[in-house]
Amino acid sequence: MHNHPFPISLAASWATQNQMEPCTDKINSWLYDEDSLTKKLENLYAKFHVQVNHQLIIDASTENLSGCFPHEKKILLREVFLYCDDVPVVFAQTEIPLSTLDKQQTQLANIGNQSLGKILFQNTNMKRGPIEVAAFTENKPLNNLCQSLEQQSPNTLWARRSQFFLEDKPLLVSELFLPASGIYQI
Repeated sequence: MHNHPFPISLAASWATQNQMEPCTDKINSWLYDEDSLTKKLENLYAKFHVQVNHQLIIDASTENLSGCFPHEKKILLREVFLYCDDVPVVFAQTEIPLSTLDKQQTQLANIGNQSLGKILFQNTNMKRGPIEVAAFTENKPLNNLCQSLEQQSPNTLWARRSQFFLEDKPLLVSELFLPASGIYQI
């Protein structure tokens, strides 16, 4: 595991579906699936769990962040690994502005090893913004992350991100599909 926040948001160029580089239909179907990734993984594997790697409050101007919340002072940064059958298959990073964490949303700061996706998709007032994707190639921090997980990194790894809105309050979820995720196998 890595010991400091991973700069997933800055490590690649993010694009919408009509701007993205070509990839296989299988990868494309995972990247643009609008449903809950947690639910999809729970349906495909016998065991699913979340392991928190980091959760901390940091300055919104920190260079490792997305820059999606320029008017915020502080961000709750949460990094987790999604495990399927005891293997990490997704690295997820969430940026939650502290202004989002008031009233009903305060629970989001205290979910521990619960799946954020499960909480979001159970909320009937949740809205999701457009999905953006990024291709990661020749990325030293990413290669180090894969090595720390004892996973051989393919030439390209794919990630997606989108903003979610709860009661019109935003948060950003970025999901990197790790080599063991299976989306890269033909």
